[in-house]
Amino acid sequence: MTEFKTAVTNSINRSNMGKWRNWFGGRRGGVFFLLLGIGIIGIFIALELRFPSAAQLQAVTGRVDWTYDSRGAMYFAARTTPQQFVVHVKGDADGRLRAALRSATKLYPVTVRFNPAQVNHPGFLPGGFHVAYGVSVGGKEVTGLADVRASYRRDNLVALVMGLVFMLLGAQRLYIYRAEALTADRAGGGRRASRRLP
Repeated sequence: MTEFKTAVTNSINRSNMGKWRNWFGGRRGGVFFLLLGIGIIGIFIALELRFPSAAQLQAVTGRVDWTYDSRGAMYFAARTTPQQFVVHVKGDADGRLRAALRSATKLYPVTVRFNPAQVNHPGFLPGGFHVAYGVSVGGKEVTGLADVRASYRRDNLVALVMGLVFMLLGAQRLYIYRAEALTADRAGGGRRASRRLP
């Protein structure tokens, strides 16, 4: 009885795998991959357009009162400034900025450049947090806007490459499906290619 159940289960699994393989290999799979690629490229473009220019940034100075590290970011607040700030890991690939902020806590004045229009609300901390696009500690610049932009762009380029791969894969599937459909149509009595008589 157990062997029979195992055989039935294996048969069902093979059938489901075959359906998924046919789905991804057919026209629907091609459309799915094409739209997925276009969507990922759209996200890349949106992230690039969202990145602020130097003219959009404001600067405030104060001593770091506290820092909080999470998996993908470090949150901090400075005395004498009402704003709170966040440094994303993707904008600080080498960790230099986060290390400087930890070392400067309650010791040295810190100048933070941020876009007042961009505010994050993490949910596990009260209030809103502005993304730090440049930080100076004790009057010495640790990270500038160009450094943060380059770090973000390296991360975003991964999304662009993935989007292009999925888009090309989808277009290839649709092209193959179209060629197979034309071949099947001709074999099934559709318009055939004319033959020259000898």
